[in-house]
Amino acid sequence: MRRRVTEAGFARVASLALVMLCAIVLTGALVRLTGSGLGCDDWPNCNSTKFVDVSSGHAAIEQVNRLLTGVVAAAVVVAVLGSFVVRPVPRHARALAGSLVIGVLAQVVIGAYVVWTGLNPWSNMAHFLVSAALVVLATLLVRVSQQDSSRQGRSATPRVMSLLF
Repeated sequence: MRRRVTEAGFARVASLALVMLCAIVLTGALVRLTGSGLGCDDWPNCNSTKFVDVSSGHAAIEQVNRLLTGVVAAAVVVAVLGSFVVRPVPRHARALAGSLVIGVLAQVVIGAYVVWTGLNPWSNMAHFLVSAALVVLATLLVRVSQQDSSRQGRSATPRVMSLLF
């Protein structure tokens, strides 16, 4: 017997992914605003001797941001898994959830590059823009997951703009 997730359950999972993506944006902003971007000057370790180092305020802020990435990754993986077991499957849910995983993986690579380049402004901006795109995609996933089943009779394929507004 295959497990099923209700539409309401999937909407909660999608909302959790959105909340976690917003949280990582906020902690990333905190890193930037406090000048903690190189509080950990190595990647994936915090420094040459420790994986996790909270010996200074800057290192602690950077560590929270890095460690939250694991929670974000788990939330988007759960969203992908949920998109495969929810019944009925919201249209585009699997593609949107899958794009979140790809985006988070891209963020890990870009984040490493940001550290390796000493906070190069171009790599930093790319990191932020991917974050913004992830929040938009997660918002769309939440909207798709909350679509009222009565709308199915009116339009089987909701338009992107109608999802946003």
